[in-house]
Parts: sequence; structure tokens; C-alpha cells
Amino acid sequence: MYAGCLFHCQQGIEKCMKSVLALSGILISKDHMISDLFRDETENFGEFRGLFQAVLPDVEDIEWYYIPTRYSVSVRGEVYVREYSKSEAGRIYQITAAFVELSRDFIEHRIGKPMPGDRKSLVEMLTRDYADVIKRS
Repeated sequence: MYAGCLFHCQQGIEKCMKSVLALSGILISKDHMISDLFRDETENFGEFRGLFQAVLPDVEDIEWYYIPTRYSVSVRGEVYVREYSKSEAGRIYQITAAFVELSRDFIEHRIGKPMPGDRKSLVEMLTRDYADVIKRS
């Protein structure tokens, strides 16, 4: 259960980083380890630069969880056997929640409007305001 929590925290941070980078003109599709690029681009984040730089050390540590919590074996053959604790998951969740909120503030600042808080309203907004770039299946 805690491994799943840690994996989803890593994914949340990754998706937020990609959103912030996309709004700064940098699109990333397949990479999962992007904190170095994110750090290099903080100069383009305006008044949010210092805020992102302050949380990056903790956020960078969370990238590590991607492989061991999802696959347990890296492409180099490293095998991860580890138990994760409630306190570790709680700490990582708190860092993730703060980063998601900071990213949300940045996104709202960049797009010039608030983002809806619920999924249904968010999908409606995205469909309405960004129909030219949304691919529907």
C-alpha cells in the first residue's frame, strides 16, 4: 500500500513538472526523470522561481521512487526489495501536496484564470477553452 502511495506521489510531481515546463515552452513526453531539466529552467518561472527552487531538493528525492515502487527492477538489472513505512509515505505525500499546490498556483498565474477544483469542471474547462489541442478518443 505504501509503495503505491509513493509511486503516485512521484507521478503527481512528474505531471506537475511537465505542466509547468509546457507553460514555459518545453514539452516532454516520455522522460520520467526530469528534475535536472526543471531546475535548469526555473529562471523562466518568473516570480515563482524562488518558490520552486526552495522545494526542489525534496522533490528531486521523490523521483527515485519511480522504478522501485512500480517495477522493483531497473533497466540496469538493479533489484529493489524494500518495505516502505507509513511515516515515509506520509512525509512524501506532504511534499507532493505542497508541490502540486505550488504548480497549480503557477499554472493559474500563467493562464490568467483559476482552475476548477473538481474533475468534471476541469474537463469541461479544458474541452471548452483548449478544444483546438485536445484529442478525444
